[in-house]
Amino acid sequence: MIFCEDLQKNLEICVASESSEPGNLIKWYHSIGKANLHEREEYQKKTELLLLATLFSHFPEMEIENLTSESPDFIINYNGKRIGVEVSEIINHFELKKKESYINTVFRNVEQELNQYKSLFGIHYLDIDYQNPEIFCQQEKLTKEILSAITNNKKTKFVKNIRRTPSPKGVFLFLEYSFSLFDELDSGKILEAIEKKNSKFPLYNGKTEECWLVLVSNMYNMSSRYSYIHEKEKLSNVESPFRRILHLENLSRQMIFIK
Repeated sequence: MIFCEDLQKNLEICVASESSEPGNLIKWYHSIGKANLHEREEYQKKTELLLLATLFSHFPEMEIENLTSESPDFIINYNGKRIGVEVSEIINHFELKKKESYINTVFRNVEQELNQYKSLFGIHYLDIDYQNPEIFCQQEKLTKEILSAITNNKKTKFVKNIRRTPSPKGVFLFLEYSFSLFDELDSGKILEAIEKKNSKFPLYNGKTEECWLVLVSNMYNMSSRYSYIHEKEKLSNVESPFRRILHLENLSRQMIFIK
């Protein structure tokens, strides 16, 4: 099942973190929804668009010409040029990807149950003990503990901590941010993603005047988070047919020019 609610929440995060008017992002997001794409294609396109939110904050004059392009993902107009943009998320913790998806599925179910109680409306950040293997074989118990933690505002065996930010729009559940000073993103993972895209460059070339590769660490997902890039100097001499290669970190909205 595809949870479009996750996309809507990601859109709300992007809009809330924008320092300028995010009108274009909202317009493009809803235009994809009206493009009569297959459900999975629509989900993929909206995901790719939201990954690029930090790029648009650095280049607010960019305009997307083709939202539903394939190979490259998007065609944009920038400084009088048609530029193909290929986007890819850098997954730093592959072992957490499935765990995160599992927990988010439980979150969506809990939200549906709690949205009938206005007194509980708010953005709830839960510190889930995802190292505990019991969580992933006791979904019903995890659901009950999350419900208990929110309704009683107390931690439980699986919910180590909970904090709430008021919101009049409903109940929204997110995994709490938990950073480690020693949580590295190995530059090799970035180089591997570049090599993979380099091999597919002939699919992108010729459709636009130039092509950019945009790599994104989606820091709102625990599977993408990192504290620093290990051996960052290895990214300084990358060879690639892409005209530009950028790495975006979307929590503090940082951008690195790799090429």
